[in-house]
Amino acid sequence: MIFCVEDDAGIRDLMIYTLNASGFRAVGFENAREFYAALADDTPELIMLDIMLPDIDGFEVCRRIRMSNAQVGIIMLTARTQEMDKVTGLMTGADDYVTKP
Repeated sequence: MIFCVEDDAGIRDLMIYTLNASGFRAVGFENAREFYAALADDTPELIMLDIMLPDIDGFEVCRRIRMSNAQVGIIMLTARTQEMDKVTGLMTGADDYVTKP
């Protein structure tokens, strides 16, 4: 299972569609609150995480995930292209940091 945490509905829907069409099971969440509620019921193998969420920023979400689960893969997928953001993302526990075109 792949969890896609992205507030932009168009990007989130495209990610989910592409992943599902490629044979993966993917579900999407608009904000961290929805994501945390789903974590109570299911543990994903991968989390694709935006930084600029409406309720809690992705850096903090990543920190919280790593405090309870060191095994799940986390890829930050974001429009923030500054080198410092990438360093921060990786230091908070992301396995990779990919910028949106």
